Amino acid sequence: MVFYRKYRPQNFDELIGQDHVKKTLLAAFASGKLAHAYLFCGPRGSGKTSTARILAKLVNCESQQSVVSNQSSAKKAESRELKADSELPCNKCSACISITDGSNLDLIEIDAASNRGIDDIRSLREKIKLAPSSLKKKVYIIDEVHMLTAEAFNALLKTLEEPPAHVLFILATTEVHKLPVTILSRVSRFDFKQASPQDLKLALTNITRKEKLKLTDEILDLIAQVSEGSFRDAVKNLDQISSYGKEISMEEARSVLKANDFSEITYLLEKIIDKDSKEALSLIQAINEKGINIKEFINSVLRTLRNILLIKNGAEEGVKLEIGTGRWEILKMLSEKINQDKLILYLENFHKSLEQLKYTTIPSLPLEVAVVKSINQLSVPGSQLSDKSQPVLVKPVSETEKQKTDRPMPDTRQLKTENRDIPSVETMQTSDDAIVITDKWTYILETIRPYNYSLEALLKQAKVLNCDGANVILEVPYSFHQRILEAPKSKSLLESVLADVLGKSVKITTVLGKRVLRQEELANVEVAQDDEIVRLASEIFNS
Repeated sequence: MVFYRKYRPQNFDELIGQDHVKKTLLAAFASGKLAHAYLFCGPRGSGKTSTARILAKLVNCESQQSVVSNQSSAKKAESRELKADSELPCNKCSACISITDGSNLDLIEIDAASNRGIDDIRSLREKIKLAPSSLKKKVYIIDEVHMLTAEAFNALLKTLEEPPAHVLFILATTEVHKLPVTILSRVSRFDFKQASPQDLKLALTNITRKEKLKLTDEILDLIAQVSEGSFRDAVKNLDQISSYGKEISMEEARSVLKANDFSEITYLLEKIIDKDSKEALSLIQAINEKGINIKEFINSVLRTLRNILLIKNGAEEGVKLEIGTGRWEILKMLSEKINQDKLILYLENFHKSLEQLKYTTIPSLPLEVAVVKSINQLSVPGSQLSDKSQPVLVKPVSETEKQKTDRPMPDTRQLKTENRDIPSVETMQTSDDAIVITDKWTYILETIRPYNYSLEALLKQAKVLNCDGANVILEVPYSFHQRILEAPKSKSLLESVLADVLGKSVKITTVLGKRVLRQEELANVEVAQDDEIVRLASEIFNS
């Protein structure tokens, strides 16, 4: 049997890294105050489904029933308190065993990703009325509950609020922001945290001891690093390494995991700081030839840059504990060679390269671009959207320059502009949501492109003015852009993508902004005014 299934936590003692969840549930059980519906939310591989199964066993464990039967209420509570931390669930009675092996009909696990419609929930509502066949409580575990449709959520509301006494609901999700507020108000919520490297190493050490694997601490640290806070990924990676035998070298472990050497990452950062693009790009080519996963490498670079940022700002104790004194000293030296502004620039460029991996056919290209941009101190188009979206300012024309031209230059103050009363970006209050949108603007454009190429091209000319609550205000240069953006199809697509970015529903409002004319346009204004065809076209399109 694979390690992930073989060593899945079966009681609360084996649940690592979620002490706040464990203590709260045990206290509620000991006092007889368990809720009728729970929501477990948190990153993947953090133990949500395992905890749900442990809770299902806890409320149905036959050992608990025999211990507290024929006792007073006070003694029952005392017995629960004495037994909960050590012996419950017992994992020996028929109820616990049948839940563990998945054969119990009263434990119903539903994958909301594939059973997400209203018909599925209606079927659930009909079956829920039936009493349990063998257990005290019928337990419904709905995994990835955020995948349910709006209609399915509405159908679930009443049942979730007032389920039969013999039913316990446990919902699990990695994207809690997608759940309706009406659902959140009807459940007891527990937030699972991402596993720390120490928690992952503890779980891995327990398994290596039981499997009699001879792995060094350095290898266990490596597995914890590439697993990115997921217990499931960590155990899977350990299982993969164990296929090489009871003993394995660090080099073999790196090869199996396609992991990144700390020295390679620090060498790359050194070359970026020294502005040595040739050596930096050569290193990327070398790791690409070795078959190292580019996404994992970029994640490792980002983690290293984050650690340098923490060290540079005095929050280094946690970093030293996580990576060890030797690596900490190396990062400390790097932090002294780079200023804060450059460090933030590097983080922006490499984070952007991680997003662009989804859209490129050359995996190493986003990483190479991030390196070149960092060396040349070029920021990614985030808060500034793109170069094209920025206003082109008219350079003041001196009297000497006016005299050099064949005809006098028109007074720019008399040129007609649209919507002069629209406030400029500088005068409007920028909200946190507006900052998020501008930071993710390139991602928004890339998401829209496959569905509506024309809309993506048009949005390159738009500018985010503000996000006032649920209303996003976009400035566009022409009324033509405004008509396209206000079209129901375009508006619906953009609002859907923005809702995904912000985690809430938003509405789009467009305004016409001032369009400052370029100097070459000003030079032709007087000629254009004398042209009858141009004058008629202007009247048509400006009407």
